Amino acid sequence: MEKIKCDSCCKEFDLSVTQLKEIQEAANSGIERFIIYCPECHSLVFVYPLVLFNLKTEKPAEFEETRLFCCPTTACIGFVEKDNEAKVYGCSECGKEWKNLKDIYIDIEKIITKYEYRKLVYKKRSNGWKSINLEKIPEEYYDKVQKEG
Repeated sequence: MEKIKCDSCCKEFDLSVTQLKEIQEAANSGIERFIIYCPECHSLVFVYPLVLFNLKTEKPAEFEETRLFCCPTTACIGFVEKDNEAKVYGCSECGKEWKNLKDIYIDIEKIITKYEYRKLVYKKRSNGWKSINLEKIPEEYYDKVQKEG
């Protein structure tokens, strides 16, 4: 199996036995993207189970354009995306759904009131909220979110 390279610290690492087992299970379930932690810097690293286990030859198309916001649900590190077929907004990480942007804005207001640091990933606009550039999310953000309770 090839080494994994962390996008944050640029170090390559071998998967642990646990990571390998989790990624194999993800591949068996048809999951295209999976998140692991870099053992060096503890940043999130996206891996592609189907590619790693030769079930597909190419990584899935980038999904940046579909991610609208960091999910405003407690302890969730997922992203809000619009599901055009179902005509809802949702987070595939925690399963939360919203009927419209107004409902998302209400949840953003609630989460930034409860956890001040969450303001770092949202920008207030006159007509609601916008996301910061998702590539600029602070390194420690995901770790803090996962510790919410």
